Amino acid sequence: MNTGWAKLAVVVLGVLLLTSTAIEGAGLPPKPAKLTMAVVAGGETKGLKAILPMWEREMGVKVELVEFPYPTLYEKLVTAFQANASTFDLLIADDPWMPKFGSEGWLVPLDSTFGYKRDNDIFPVVYDLGSWPPPRGPVPPGEASKPRHLYAITLVGNVEFFLYRKDLVSAPTTWNDVVSNAKKVNNPGQPLYGFVIRGAKGNPVISEFTPVLLSYGARIFDDNWRVTLNSKAAIDALTFFTKTLKSYAPPGVANYDAAERAREVATGRAAQGFIWPAEITDIVENPSVSQVVGKLGYTLAPAGPGGKHAPLIGNWLLAIPKGSTNQRWAYEFILWATSAKVQKPYAMGGGIPFRKSVLLDAQMNKTFPFFKAMADSLAAPPEWRPRTSEWFAVEAILGTHVNAALAGVETPEEAITKAAREIEQHMKEAGYYR
Repeated sequence: MNTGWAKLAVVVLGVLLLTSTAIEGAGLPPKPAKLTMAVVAGGETKGLKAILPMWEREMGVKVELVEFPYPTLYEKLVTAFQANASTFDLLIADDPWMPKFGSEGWLVPLDSTFGYKRDNDIFPVVYDLGSWPPPRGPVPPGEASKPRHLYAITLVGNVEFFLYRKDLVSAPTTWNDVVSNAKKVNNPGQPLYGFVIRGAKGNPVISEFTPVLLSYGARIFDDNWRVTLNSKAAIDALTFFTKTLKSYAPPGVANYDAAERAREVATGRAAQGFIWPAEITDIVENPSVSQVVGKLGYTLAPAGPGGKHAPLIGNWLLAIPKGSTNQRWAYEFILWATSAKVQKPYAMGGGIPFRKSVLLDAQMNKTFPFFKAMADSLAAPPEWRPRTSEWFAVEAILGTHVNAALAGVETPEEAITKAAREIEQHMKEAGYYR
């Protein structure tokens, strides 16, 4: 063997032995054969898969990912929780699932169980999102009296913000700026559209419309879960969305999902629109599929008439099920994966980070020019979906009527009135009020 490599091997072995000794000295239980983690199938795990070899080298514990499609993951987790089964040691969960998981007590509290302390390098909204009961906004019936604990930590720091063609228009601050930019460049004959909308029925159009709705000062519920959607502010927001913004959008946006929206930007056909981080790395800043690499700017979601910015958060959370038989090692993985030292390789591997120091790092912003907009959005702070397990039903109702207004089937007034009435009926049937 080459003597240089032999010396290096001795050094590496020494480091591993020291690391192993330090771990054992920290009072950890014996290493499990592996940790099993339930995850969603798709791009959300790209960064996680990139850092797992690092963890396994450093800690000597394998992490096995069990991947499920989005709806199947939720079903598998609920089944395991209800049986208190030891099927999974770790999981990642979409943040709208937190109300159900938190109210049922299915997760291990990270603060009271392990003494987790907040880190000033992590945006407060990250902790708020993983806490139950929620620290702000309406709280589901019967939950307000429970002690608040931290049950989950963000892994995928998704937040929705705004993109614009910086070679054609200026960075917009308000919706008036967006309209001025759209007027300047809109030319369907070219074609170049001033704005692109993700307008498909349900979650797509609600993810798109919510930052507009809230920026106009409207709300779906008050703090007692009474429906306040049927308001002038909500009708004004929907009118602006379905009339003004749509007038600068490509035809057919009522059927557009994220892929169609990103395609319009990447092919140079759309000058402005909302965007999520993964769409940037996968499509609009990907040289193999995009014609506008380097021509895009990113900024906070535009402010409405009252000056309110309302970016939407959509994190995936790391948590430990109570049925896990390896809870302490699962916690060690959470600490490691969310640490400052790991967040940079996580981001370089395609993950969506959430630490201030990473998102505001000058070198990282050269590689990922949207990180500053993410930091601004997470500091705003961003809005989350109402913290209720009824949210998916509410979203389906509202998404149906907003889409109908976007397609011209209902007027904005009809859409808001019908949605408010149906949401109120649903919440009444769900026991939120008499």
